[in-house]
Amino acid sequence: MKMQTTYSPMRQAGLSLIELMVALLIGAFLVLGVVTVFLANQDSARLENSLARLQENGRFSLDLMREDIYRTQYLGCNTGDVFVINMIEDPNSAGFSATLEGVRGYERNGTGTWGAVPPITDISTWSAANAAETAGGGRNGSDMLSLRMTERMNADDPNDPLLTAMVLPSSTSVSIDDNPECDIELNSQVVLTGCALTAHLFQVSNAQTCSAGTPPNPTTLEFGSPNFVNTINTTYDTSAEVLLFEEVVWFVADTGRDRNGFDVWALYRDIRGDGQPAQEMIEGVEHMQVKFGQRLSGSTSIRYVDPSDAGLNTGNNYEGVISVRVALLMQGFDVVRNADDDRIYVLIDEQVPAVGNTAVGQGGLHGGGQVQRDVFTTTVILRNAPEV
Repeated sequence: MKMQTTYSPMRQAGLSLIELMVALLIGAFLVLGVVTVFLANQDSARLENSLARLQENGRFSLDLMREDIYRTQYLGCNTGDVFVINMIEDPNSAGFSATLEGVRGYERNGTGTWGAVPPITDISTWSAANAAETAGGGRNGSDMLSLRMTERMNADDPNDPLLTAMVLPSSTSVSIDDNPECDIELNSQVVLTGCALTAHLFQVSNAQTCSAGTPPNPTTLEFGSPNFVNTINTTYDTSAEVLLFEEVVWFVADTGRDRNGFDVWALYRDIRGDGQPAQEMIEGVEHMQVKFGQRLSGSTSIRYVDPSDAGLNTGNNYEGVISVRVALLMQGFDVVRNADDDRIYVLIDEQVPAVGNTAVGQGGLHGGGQVQRDVFTTTVILRNAPEV
């Protein structure tokens, strides 16, 4: 039997070439939109990650510096009122200070010249030969901050170490009942202080025999050569304290590394005289500027001045410093900008233009490029500033 088919006008006959091309064009537009959104989100995520790292490094850098600034000029129970007799520095030298100034700043202009006031050699064991912009020196255009402080050697027992005998003007040494963690060594700098108005800073001149694993470690601390003053003109009873003295220097230097074609600059912390190289703390710090809040004698007014300010460096005016203002220029290393960074950044009152700018100021130059930068600033009140 022969089957007969009937034609149905509803039957699908397929797509024409024009219909197929229109469908492909619409699909291409949709895919292009998805890809555009994806790439935009990717760029946004990369920018946000770069900003997050920049902000984290900036906050962390300032937090680290704050810790040292807060400890500056701590001298035990008579902090703020004590007169420290400096037995270490040559009393006949131009840089000698009979008192112990807790903060000092040093300026280096954009062409690599250290400011004459104060002289860079004022930093103990520092030499003007440390001119390279590496971990041994400081970056052109960036300031250097020197902080002097003491710390207790035994956090568990603030009364340790204790004097085992009185110290008299005729004494040639200080006897203590322990050397906690063997922190005191030959050439260590220590401060002997009571709760009176006088303290003595001296360098230990005799070798120490100590075993941290078997405390206590009673010892004597002599103050012969190389101290320029070898006599203590004050009597200290057994309630006096022996504190470990530190001079910490913060500065910006070249790490010698390279990332995405950019030199890696970093914030360094150096404990002067400990025989160890400066320690890299945070990378991505391009420049640092410092100002000091100085309280004017006989007045409640405060002025913020450069480390090279003539008035600040006259007599004992550094004792009038009650605050430190620090500004850091932070740099990222991810290429996130559409054009090179040619902006001029202002660190407190110093301008830092991009590399290639002919107007090189005191603040030096930043590296430009398609990376993110930002300025972080803090003002820290000195907790242990002396009364003036």
